[in-house]
Amino acid sequence: MAEKMRNDANSILSEAISAVDPSACIYRAVNKDGRDIVINNCSYDLSRYDNIYAIAFGKAAISMSKAIEDILGDSLTDGIAVTKHGFGGSLLKMKVYESGHPMPDDHSVAAGKTVHSFLERTGERDLIFFLISGGGSALITLPRKGVTITDIVKLTDSLMRAGATIDDLNTVRKHLCSIKGGGLAKMAYPSQSVSLILSDVVGDPLDVIASGPTVPDTSTFSEFNEIVERYDLKLSPAVSGLLEDGLEGVIEETPKLGATVFERTSHYLVGNNALALQEAQKKASELGYNTMVLSSSIVGEAREVAKVFASIAREERLRGTPLPLPACILAGGETTVTMKGKGLGGRCQEMALSFGIEVSDLEGVLLLAAGTDGNDGTTDHAGAFADGDTVQRGKDLQIDARHELYDNNSYVFFKETGDLITTGPTGTNVMDIYMVLVDRF
Repeated sequence: MAEKMRNDANSILSEAISAVDPSACIYRAVNKDGRDIVINNCSYDLSRYDNIYAIAFGKAAISMSKAIEDILGDSLTDGIAVTKHGFGGSLLKMKVYESGHPMPDDHSVAAGKTVHSFLERTGERDLIFFLISGGGSALITLPRKGVTITDIVKLTDSLMRAGATIDDLNTVRKHLCSIKGGGLAKMAYPSQSVSLILSDVVGDPLDVIASGPTVPDTSTFSEFNEIVERYDLKLSPAVSGLLEDGLEGVIEETPKLGATVFERTSHYLVGNNALALQEAQKKASELGYNTMVLSSSIVGEAREVAKVFASIAREERLRGTPLPLPACILAGGETTVTMKGKGLGGRCQEMALSFGIEVSDLEGVLLLAAGTDGNDGTTDHAGAFADGDTVQRGKDLQIDARHELYDNNSYVFFKETGDLITTGPTGTNVMDIYMVLVDRF
């Protein structure tokens, strides 16, 4: 039973990831009709422009770029693709750069400068396709007013360790970087720009995905300051000075709704977690499971969310509700981990370990928790499986599951028990997939 359930879970996950393959998302959204590009019934006549450019950034940059190169063909003049170290590839016309993720690095700054210089050469008779996917916020960075990449990394790390939400992280990053929070649209103006966006954010808010580089920003320096106070963050002198200048109006805010720079911008969402869950549900039904999509917007502390999934599994096991057995309950989202220990892991692995502890008295239940990009946290695995025997497998190896969870050391635990999920880099990123399977006895 356990092996069959794992095989089924892997098949369902594979279908979910395939559904949000970045190339497939671009091909679904963008059609070429002669000299016209049609997106969601909006038409762009390529003959009206002197040059057609493409700038891609994010973990899915290469795959999205290959599709747009194929669609545009000889109409594409030039372009840039920036992706994570190790995620690169060959493109026909677009130059490829690799930089840091989840933390930006010197390569991220170099890429930011390259993109800025590229856009300085564009004009009002040019059309620019921005291909945006998760991870883009770290991959291209252009620090503002005396702030260094070290300042940004240290502050980002402090926020992540404090369990900050993606909204909090992006509010801070938007005000530290001149590309984020509508900054890229400002650089591109007066060119016509079209953003094709693959969402890795709960609820798909365009101003949060990759820190909203081409859309109006709703966050403010005042909110930045509130986040600093809430998490009791220590700021470098440069960041502190930037924040003070922003609060006093010495430096301008990020571009807001109604700003001139957005007059020639368009934005299209081409893929998200909900699409992945929709296809996962179809696959689970084909495999004979009664299925339900619980939510594509799961947030909260990973180990606490795991307890909710464990409660659902327990209800299924004891009463066969909310679905008749065999059941597959699907969800997606992006949880957080507040680091209190010194171990290694990711939010999916932490969730799985917590789930395993909670269901240690149950049979025929399985949780799969995996990142759709193939990397959970800073580890080289997508996530982990957990079931009623997880705790015992640890004991057999003289590893205490509760101790490892306390130390945020889920990766080491699952590496020893052989329960890690390995997909390799998938080339996409639409947050995480969670799957609870409960079989008949």
